[in-house]
Amino acid sequence: MSGENAPSMGEEWREQRENESTRDRLYRVALQLTEPTRVRAIAERADVSKETARDYLQWFAELGVVEQTNTSPDEFTRNEQYFEWRRIERLRSQPEEALRAKLEDLTEQERAYRDRFDVENPSDVDALKHGDYTGVEDVWEAVQAWRTVRRRIRELERARQSRADDAPAHA
Repeated sequence: MSGENAPSMGEEWREQRENESTRDRLYRVALQLTEPTRVRAIAERADVSKETARDYLQWFAELGVVEQTNTSPDEFTRNEQYFEWRRIERLRSQPEEALRAKLEDLTEQERAYRDRFDVENPSDVDALKHGDYTGVEDVWEAVQAWRTVRRRIRELERARQSRADDAPAHA
């Protein structure tokens, strides 16, 4: 296929979106709701009517995927606890050795961040102390990465503990 006949990226994206079901479009949008968002805005992003969006969002809320944060006007946000639970469930399905290796790697990364910033918690980092005015953004990116490492450590530990709690007791 020559480059002249290849569909543009925009055309491919539009085609893919047109072939998505209403539920899938709304689910994709729901995954991005990091702050309370009105049904009207969600409907526009998913290219559906407000009524359709509201029906699916209420169903997603019943499933725990989103939370309704306001009723007048209706607003929804993604349920972070649901996604944490899903990540932990996926981790539980991995072999113990893989979890242990990931935990060791992440623990080492966490230790490196503590050493780099000379504090115990990411929230204690003084960005100006660790970077000049132009380097503050790099420090904040590192702090965010540190928070992600800590979240992953917590999730790995919860997955391992949950697996241990589910194991049959030996008599």
